[in-house]
Amino acid sequence: MRRILVTGAGGPLGANVTRSLKAAPEPTFVLGTEANPWHLPLSLADETVLIPRASAGDAYLQAMEGLILNHGIELVVPTHPVEVRAIGAVRDRLGAKTYLPAQEVIERGDDKWRSYRAWAEAGIPVPRTDLLESPDDLARIFREVERRPIWVRGAGIPGAGIGVASLPCRELDQAQAWVGFWKGWGKMIASEYLPGENLTWMSLWWEGELVASQARERLEYVLPHVSPSGITGAPAVSRTVSRPDLDELGPRALRAVDPHPHGVYFLDLKGDPEGQPRITEVNAGRFGTTVHFYTEAGFNFPWLYVQLALGLPHEAPPRTGVLPPGIWWIRTLDCGPAIVRDGSAFELPLGASWTGPGPLGRT
Repeated sequence: MRRILVTGAGGPLGANVTRSLKAAPEPTFVLGTEANPWHLPLSLADETVLIPRASAGDAYLQAMEGLILNHGIELVVPTHPVEVRAIGAVRDRLGAKTYLPAQEVIERGDDKWRSYRAWAEAGIPVPRTDLLESPDDLARIFREVERRPIWVRGAGIPGAGIGVASLPCRELDQAQAWVGFWKGWGKMIASEYLPGENLTWMSLWWEGELVASQARERLEYVLPHVSPSGITGAPAVSRTVSRPDLDELGPRALRAVDPHPHGVYFLDLKGDPEGQPRITEVNAGRFGTTVHFYTEAGFNFPWLYVQLALGLPHEAPPRTGVLPPGIWWIRTLDCGPAIVRDGSAFELPLGASWTGPGPLGRT
């Protein structure tokens, strides 16, 4: 039996990684860790342990080392970006394997300004973006970019303490107030708004070689009304897509921030007014929260991740488009998820009855 530790086990990504590992053809013991005591009952792991937060430094490391030793853990799968950074920094001391990009790459990916500059210098299509070091920088982008709104958000600089904090701003004084509220000068960025499709491209790499990838379009978010931008980071409706342009752009964009990709990455992209995708950010070292979608659709990325990390035999998958297009994943707070393979179901006229499969697990 494989013995895997999944961090953040009571959160969305931890739960969906656990679901995927439990769907694997080989028996797997999942040890979950959780820093939030309220989330312990939500974990799907075989056993879940309350540990210090990653920000606790040595206390976090000691807790992880003890669990790895006492439970015979083979592989650690971090799911939260803070834990990806923390575990990546001490990967040689843990006593279990990890399957992470280089630490410099993890930190560059978290820092949206650094990754933007790497893409811009490499000629990768990106939205115009400025680092807001002073009010003059903000005034300049409002003056030089005509399309509204201007997207003002945290730069993701590790340790800056801002996080996402995104706000679509139509007026300069609105943007200045937003940056001032967060004390964000030098820590926030402003980007031109891209009105097109909201896309993501997830991929697994081994020592610089692409192993498998899949593109997806996000169509709606969970509780969009609670966010000024309408984007909450948790897709409510998404579907698989077949996009040769993403399959060509994705590897180029990744190699611009990591010349030797190793591990899991997902890129976020947005379509410009002409419909061409531009890169907006990269998440290095972790899956997206809805990774269980791919498992239910027929391709188990977390299990392949385990097979690669532990050197287990596996069939070589297609490098791109591991799933057919047009598979839908639908969920919202306390409802779903549901997987739908025929998109014509969403074209029902008013008054028609739904006779689809319903949420997973309902008979």
